Amino acid sequence: MYFRIKVSNLPDVSGITTFLLDEDNFANAAYKVIEQIGTTADIEEIKWMKNFKPAINEKYDPNNKLYIIKIAEDMNIEGKIKTVKYELPVFANDSNELNKIVNDYISQGLQNMRLTTISETKWIYI
Repeated sequence: MYFRIKVSNLPDVSGITTFLLDEDNFANAAYKVIEQIGTTADIEEIKWMKNFKPAINEKYDPNNKLYIIKIAEDMNIEGKIKTVKYELPVFANDSNELNKIVNDYISQGLQNMRLTTISETKWIYI
């Protein structure tokens, strides 16, 4: 399960920093962030990202950016077309790498799906 945690009052950082974690539960996610940032910062929000599906790939480079993409599938349910969207984290250094990673992912038996949204985040994955 993915959790998004927003933190303020980090040393040498102005504003809010957002972390994304893949943890079993809320408590483990909060503990992992506290281990990373210490106890002097303030946790502003913890949100379970229940719509996120497993990441397409693992972080493979320290320079990777975290992207959130949506892929969509049109399904015929009782004669009506319904579009189902899936949100997935993806790690890449730039948009060119991202497009190659997503195209490779879709080509592995998901040809009935299409990429609909790409969001580059400034989130930190831990």
